Amino acid sequence: MPNNVKLQYAGNIGMFSTGFGYVSPNKRWMGDFMYGLVPSSYAKDPIHSLTLKGKYVSLNRDYIQSLQVSWLQLGLWFNYSFGDQYFLGLPSYYDPGYYYFPTALNIGLTLGSEVRYKKWGLYYELGTTEKRMINYVKNSGSINFSEIWNIGIGLVYHLK
Repeated sequence: MPNNVKLQYAGNIGMFSTGFGYVSPNKRWMGDFMYGLVPSSYAKDPIHSLTLKGKYVSLNRDYIQSLQVSWLQLGLWFNYSFGDQYFLGLPSYYDPGYYYFPTALNIGLTLGSEVRYKKWGLYYELGTTEKRMINYVKNSGSINFSEIWNIGIGLVYHLK
């Protein structure tokens, strides 16, 4: 049974995301499975995606009986977007080398925190993707470092 359920806004995995998560017995490792959506009002067609996240909690403190803060959570996620406009293998109508990477799969890195009061928590994740990092390295003269980052904010209900 999952340890928590989550709702998230933004963060490179969909404009709106929901899912469930697990926490290791020592509370150092966390894993989430999430469904994300970008509505058609913000994209040509709605974008549906699935994300698998893993996080390591390096600094976790209890302040009072019901208040806990995870000051530093380091994460890695894999996101798959569904739809005809996304691919894992380059379609034949593109010239070889037109895209460096598959558009359906994204890999992300995050750094964040969570404040938990009783069973409710609020969290944020500052993150980027492998494509944004590579584009920055290749085009650092035309892309600002601040442009490769995204922030997601979320609400979590802890079942356990």
